Amino acid sequence: MDSKLNTALGLYIHIPFCHTKCTYCDFNTYSGIENLINDFSNSIYNEIEFWKINENYFIDSIFIGGGTPSYIDPEIIKNILIKIKKNFEISKDTEVTLEINPEDVTLEKANYWKEIGINRCSLGIQSLQDEELILINRRHNGEKALFSFEILKKVFNNISIDLIYGLPKQTKESYLNTLENIINKKPDHISCYSLQVEKGTVLNQQVVSSQISVANDDLSAEMYEITYRLLKDNGFENYEISNWSKNNKKSLHNLKYWTMKPYIGIGPGSHSYIKNKRFSISKPPKKYIDFFLNKTKNICTLDEKIEYLKENKILDVFEIQTQENEILEYLMLSLRLKNGIDTDHFKNKYKSDFEDLYLKKIKDYIKNDILIKKNTHYLLTEKGKLFANEVANNFVK
Repeated sequence: MDSKLNTALGLYIHIPFCHTKCTYCDFNTYSGIENLINDFSNSIYNEIEFWKINENYFIDSIFIGGGTPSYIDPEIIKNILIKIKKNFEISKDTEVTLEINPEDVTLEKANYWKEIGINRCSLGIQSLQDEELILINRRHNGEKALFSFEILKKVFNNISIDLIYGLPKQTKESYLNTLENIINKKPDHISCYSLQVEKGTVLNQQVVSSQISVANDDLSAEMYEITYRLLKDNGFENYEISNWSKNNKKSLHNLKYWTMKPYIGIGPGSHSYIKNKRFSISKPPKKYIDFFLNKTKNICTLDEKIEYLKENKILDVFEIQTQENEILEYLMLSLRLKNGIDTDHFKNKYKSDFEDLYLKKIKDYIKNDILIKKNTHYLLTEKGKLFANEVANNFVK
């Protein structure tokens, strides 16, 4: 790799296909459109070529997500990685993550994924309780989830597991059972997310019509406290509110989002943040294919590429980040991280004193043991992590 390339960049590749869609999912994912996979894959290859960068960047994280990337032909994943290597400078230590559903795992596939360059797996287990899995329309059961993890463990040494708490029919006891069983399997990383009932999802319709009920705020808070205590006692580091790692195997790619480092999203609905610009590609797969299938215009600079996408109306979102918005985003994201808000970094970056601007806003949180100051950092206490959104929203007022 050229030693002059000194800005690390993340790549996110969005695969929107799912065998079935989970009831809680509000991501840009689709089932029943497998007829588009061939044209879609060629469009992804073309978009990767479109983003070829001749500027001062190198890739140090690749995240292939969705959707369900493990659902499609592994040959497509291989071709995606080949295209990336042909069009970008890649660090030799690049983290390459593949999102995987348990029902897709076989030893043959696992070996192939590793052979083509995947070195980190993100396994979407969500729960080990069969009744809970059926209610959210997951295709695997608890036994299959654990079996899939064991297969992946034979091949990979960096495996993350996703869990959700607050699910329909879930109790503290059933969640504790799931969490204890997962910990016993010794994954390198665990993400534990509180269930969010998003508008437009099947789950939201079920909740509104009283077909189904989910955990209230108090029960969700108790489940978070169970998570925090149990994972901490078992040697996991809570480096971001919902994310825990062992052996320093944090998600390097997701840390880019949380620390506002540059990344480019490839695929329908994917988001990018680079050169102080935020933008996202249009969501409909058909519109995406129509644009990228036969268009690989050779444009040199990043600014020109972004402008080309704007002019051709393929972006759903485009904004140039103002300093005011960047500061608010920095504060909100920093609060979620283990080290909190670094006032020295804040002063160097924004030429302002954090305490002059915000101490009045947070003094009650400090008084009530929600925020504490350690050296030059303000961070949430264990109790405070339950109030993260409230504290973050307070900066906006």
